[in-house]
Amino acid sequence: MSAPSRIPGPALAAAIVAALGVLPLVVVAFLVIALGGLEADAGRDWLETGLLLLLPLLQLFALGWFLLRRGRVPLVVAALATVAGAVLIAVISASVGQSVGAGPFVLALCPVVAAALAMTPAVGRWSAEARAARRGRRA
Repeated sequence: MSAPSRIPGPALAAAIVAALGVLPLVVVAFLVIALGGLEADAGRDWLETGLLLLLPLLQLFALGWFLLRRGRVPLVVAALATVAGAVLIAVISASVGQSVGAGPFVLALCPVVAAALAMTPAVGRWSAEARAARRGRRA
């Protein structure tokens, strides 16, 4: 069995950018809960609040999965979910007559860049080596 290969530059960059992208998601989710955002007339809308809490958890899971060399698809799913969360924030803000500009979409910048970096061929080879090594151990 060969020694594990070093992490390629794009994979390292994807991991760092994905980790940096978690912080703004956590801050937004915290602010929504702490400052009472997403409140309807009848009380807090827990569905949207739960979805905003799910975004940083999904990003952390995807980052862990990626670093364990299990796959890179969860980073793409987390990026798509973050873009959907940004759209949700923009729609909710527009429904109450407030403009948020590009702010919510800046939240999605790091996850989208991380997903794009993770989809490079060098990262694919790095991930495939780990899959081949796992299959070789099981046989």
